[in-house]
Amino acid sequence: MTRPRSWAAITRVAGSPSARRSPLAISPRGIWPAAMTDRQAQGVALGFLAALSWGVYNVGAEIGQASGFRPADLALLRYGGAALLMAPLLFLARHRLPPLRRVAVLALMVGPLFALAFNEGFQRAPLSHAVVIGPGMSMLVANLLDRWTGGQRLGWRRFLGIAVLIGGLLIIASDAPAARAGRGSVLAGDLFFVLSGSLWGVYVFTMGRWKLPAVETTAAIATLATLVYLPLYLWIWGWPAMAPALWAEQVFYQGAVGGCLAFVIFAAAVIRLGAGRAALFSALVPGSAVLLAIPLAGQWPNATQWAGVAVTTLGLMISLDLRRGLPEGQQACSRGRGTA
Repeated sequence: MTRPRSWAAITRVAGSPSARRSPLAISPRGIWPAAMTDRQAQGVALGFLAALSWGVYNVGAEIGQASGFRPADLALLRYGGAALLMAPLLFLARHRLPPLRRVAVLALMVGPLFALAFNEGFQRAPLSHAVVIGPGMSMLVANLLDRWTGGQRLGWRRFLGIAVLIGGLLIIASDAPAARAGRGSVLAGDLFFVLSGSLWGVYVFTMGRWKLPAVETTAAIATLATLVYLPLYLWIWGWPAMAPALWAEQVFYQGAVGGCLAFVIFAAAVIRLGAGRAALFSALVPGSAVLLAIPLAGQWPNATQWAGVAVTTLGLMISLDLRRGLPEGQQACSRGRGTA
């Protein structure tokens, strides 16, 4: 008969690297995997909140376009509204602000150029294109930059996911409604989403490298972007005559949600998870935005849009290997590498 093993021997086996890597290993709390630290758990929660915020912002941008706001107006509301709302925080944190040079670089990536490209896309392409192409490009760019600079090898799941992703984008491309109000082709709108998504991906990668404080950096970006963009806006486009209620509505969607909440939450997630793994939460934006568009905008996607969103989201999730990503992140942290 086999002799029972002592408790000390059992705990040594349970604490071994092979046991910790097992998918059956759980933490003492019985909820999170043993490999996930509290900091990573916070990052996951923040990633989900950021995806939900992006979904609300995407729908709000669609509502703003339908109400008569121009892309330039929405860009001003995004940064001007955020700068106004975060002005008290900026004053209180004036001695802890990141270097101006770095703020300027980040503002170039996700400042008015990003917002104009994103909102110009809305003038031409439907909401379903925005919530798939933009996040898709963000995830791909951030992870490719992480791959090239960190030397991480792409596994077979990544290649499989990219193949599924391309299939989903082809499904979306087959859905080609007429251009909106003669403003150009749907393809042009998709290209604007490619540009805005790529800029966001570079921003995610850079934030992951620099690890700047989330709140202070967001307030500084919004303020600098507003100071540069406001004179150009008044000179080129001018102030439109819109009802105060519509302005207030878009200050909420663009400034509070898109310019403040989503930026701060996601920046905090990047700090905790690293650029590559934080970027995967962009894949949750399509589902949240499509669902939120039903009560907020009264939009029901057609069958092709549903299929494209589903297949592309599946491809993005597979390509980033969510099941294995966090344990690998824990192993990287244990070796002293802070970036995913």
